[in-house]
Parts: sequence; structure tokens; C-alpha cells
Amino acid sequence: MSGTQLGPSDAFLAAAVDLLGDEFVLGGDRLSDYDDPFPVGDPAEFAAGLVVRPATVEDVSALVRIAAEHGTTLWPISQGRNNGYGGRSPRTAGTVVLDLSRLDRVLEIDAVSGTALVEPGVRFIDLYTAVRASGAPFWTSTPDLSWGSVVGNALERGLGYTAYGEHHAQVCGLEVVLPDGEIVRTGMGAMEGGRAWQLYRPGFGPAVDGLFFQSNLGIVTKMGVWLMPAPEAWAAVDIAAPAFDDLAPLIDTMRPLKLDGTIQSTVVIGDPLGAAAFSGPRSEWQADLGLLEPGVHERIMERFGVGRWNMTFALYDHAELLEARIGVVERAFAPIPGARVTVTRYAGDAPVDDIAYGHRVRAGIPDMYAEKLSFWYGGRGGHVSFAPVLPLDGTEALEQVHRIRRRFEAAGFDYCGAFTAAGRSLVHVTEVLYDRDDAEQVARARMLVPALIAEAAAEGYGEYRGHLAFMDDIARSFDFNGGALGRLHARLKDALDPTGVLAPGKQGVWPARSRP
Repeated sequence: MSGTQLGPSDAFLAAAVDLLGDEFVLGGDRLSDYDDPFPVGDPAEFAAGLVVRPATVEDVSALVRIAAEHGTTLWPISQGRNNGYGGRSPRTAGTVVLDLSRLDRVLEIDAVSGTALVEPGVRFIDLYTAVRASGAPFWTSTPDLSWGSVVGNALERGLGYTAYGEHHAQVCGLEVVLPDGEIVRTGMGAMEGGRAWQLYRPGFGPAVDGLFFQSNLGIVTKMGVWLMPAPEAWAAVDIAAPAFDDLAPLIDTMRPLKLDGTIQSTVVIGDPLGAAAFSGPRSEWQADLGLLEPGVHERIMERFGVGRWNMTFALYDHAELLEARIGVVERAFAPIPGARVTVTRYAGDAPVDDIAYGHRVRAGIPDMYAEKLSFWYGGRGGHVSFAPVLPLDGTEALEQVHRIRRRFEAAGFDYCGAFTAAGRSLVHVTEVLYDRDDAEQVARARMLVPALIAEAAAEGYGEYRGHLAFMDDIARSFDFNGGALGRLHARLKDALDPTGVLAPGKQGVWPARSRP
């Protein structure tokens, strides 16, 4: 073999058709389904060269071996709903997309220990439905949109909104196809007939699971996930603070309650523009596309009954203990002038229809409500996400909002952001919203994000996730000791995938032949 090429070779195409059949090898017009739904430039920049759709782990292993034999690169996706970060598209045009959505079985639900074993095509709505149907006394966790893959979201370190909202932290046991086609299982799954695969993470010897998160070192074909015990009772807490500078005391008040476990769920703090964007287009508030005029935010606050900053989270416990948690929270936030604390109590087994729409994700109930956000500027909506990580510190968060908002406004965009706190840090999730049919607006979005990455890096804040177009920029920002981490990633890539078969360029990790 003379080397690995990006586009599919004729020999690979013939072998893939022989393995899967014509129906599951896609080309031509069908490739448009795998374009980035929210491109920040020419969609051809990240266009797939072919799509293959295996149905079993054996198919996946065979395709990897065929790709290596015929010098073809593969880009694995689970459901490919990573919208705002590139969707189903590969990092490099011409790469063959390995679509795992046909591997869609919930293989096991343990109603005693609260675990599930799933394949990468299982969506959040699928797992939720399966757990409910099983009668197991456990909840699933879901992100904003229920169409995404449980496996894919966890591997990209996505977040949900329950006490188990750090999805990567609930993973226990992986099955992985390596770049040479070998199938391995991690942890206790490395034993034939191992009975604790979804119960004990480390196994024996070095733990390797982390190598496959945000990674191009293997293809995850099975994942164990931990489920949250269904509480006897729970409460959704909504706190509306009236002033822009209230962001700092909101965060500083929340921090000790999050660290000591009083608040168990992911905490979200958003500005009022999100409430408006979820309900309709920007034109309802201002006819022209100039920056929002003074008073618009106040009108949004008045119409929707929200604050200048709005914090939401949930508390879970036995009924008597829940009241104690609620009391602690109400006393803690009372000193913030004008802050309005609203507590809505629910039974742990409350019917879905009895739970307010905005509270359902706090009970792990999937929905698609957040999809509306992208259409703020009208037309065919789009967004690209910028998500730096910073300490749980109110002053730092407020200062960063001021800096990022100035960048947004200088580029002609409305600042749309929210903070999430799942552990001991904040993720500042900002959305650059645009109309995909407005070429000038798209071009400004493409220029804005690298500037945000560079400014945040200069302040010591790195992104936890990024769009295909900016993966190299983000990777370069992790520059301690001259980029030692990037060199380590390259060494691992060379050792496990010397021909560069899997996902070249993902997370800024390139095979030797195309390394910048």
C-alpha cells in the first residue's frame, strides 16, 4: 500500500458493497444528508466522499480492515447530531463517513444495579423509552435534543440536566474497534463472561477508556452507562435576578451548594435572549439587523417573566429531606436584591404531562424544544458554538461575559450565552447565531470564533469542544511546554493508527502523513 488516501478507492467501494450491499453504501446525491447542517463556509470544505452503514460490530471491524488495506480514511459517527460542531461531516473532505446508526440496540437494562448497555445508534429517546418500558426504578439523563446518540454525546463529553448530567462520568465499560480492526473491551469486560463490566470501571492494569473520548484512536461499538435512581420526590428551582451584574452573586452563592452536594443537578444560568429565541425570530423584537437597541432585553424580561440572568437546577431526595434542601437553597439566595426564587415540587413518579415543559429535562425526559434557538435571525437558521471552561467564580464569569459580548457586538452579532456547572467548573456556552443564506453573516461568524478562541486562551481559558473548522485552533491553544500534550496525542496516534485510517484531524490530532 502506497499510503492512505482521503477519498474512497474503487477497491474499497467494491469491498464495502460486497460486505453491506448497495443499500447501505451511499454516494452521489445521498451524501448531502451528511453535510454540516450549519456550515460556517462552503459545505464542500467538510463533504463526505462516501457513506457506509454497518449493522454489527463485525461489520465495523471488517470495514476498518478493508479501509486499511485499500488506503481509505473513515470518519465514525453515532447519530451525527453534533450540530453547531460540524454535525455528520468529516474533518477532511472526501473522507468516508462510517455511520453507526444501524447499531441501535439497547442490549441490557439492569433493574437492580441501575445500568444499561447500549450501541452507538441508540438515541436518548430510545434509552428513555426502553427504561420506562422495563419498569426499572431509574431515570436516564438527556441533553437539550433527544435525537442525539447516548454514546456519541458521552464520547464528546456532552451534558444533561439531572444529577447524572456529566454524561462522560456515567460511562462504565466500552467495546472498541481499534484502527487495525481488532475488537477490545475495557475494564471488567476484558474477561470472557465478565459479570461486572457495567459496575466497576478500572478493571486490572492501566485504564484505557479515556483514550476513546473525543478521540480518533478507536470506534466505540458498545457502552455501559449508569442510570440515576428515581427519587421519591424532586423540585425544579428557577431563580430570576434583575440586574446584569447579578451574575456574580448568583454563581458565588451557588458554588458552595454545588460543591457540598445540596444542588445535585447540572446548573444552567442564561440571559433573556435565549427565552426570546426559543419562542420566535428576532424580527418580533427589532426590524433591522443592527445590534439590539436599549430596552429590548427589558421587554423580553417583561413578556416572559424572566430575569436579566436566570438560574435553573433541580433537587432530588426523599420527600422529608427534599424540604430541607429547599430551605437551604431559599435561605442562601435570599440576600441577592430582587432575586425571585420559584420552587416547583414533583413526585418522583409524576406523569410527564404533570411536569412543566421547561422542567422535563430535569427529570431526564427528552424533547426537541431547543432546536428553535438556531432561527433567531430568520431564514435557514444556523449556529456555531464557542464553549470555554472557567472556574466557579462569579467575578471571573462576569468579566468574561463583558469581553465576549464586546467581541460579539463588534462582529455584528447579539450575545447569546449561558453557563453550565456540572462539577467544579463553569462552561460558558455561547452561540453565534446566523442565517445560513446570508453569506456575509456566515463569513463574519467564521472570523469571530477564532478571535474568541485566541482571546480566551490568552486569559487561560480553553474550550472543551469545538467545531470542525476550529479544532486545530483549539488544539494549538493547549500550549504548555510548547504543546507537549499535542505531541503525546500524536505519539499515541502513530502507535495505534500508523496509517491514519480513523478520523484524520479530529480534535486537532493528525496522522503523521498530514500533520501540520
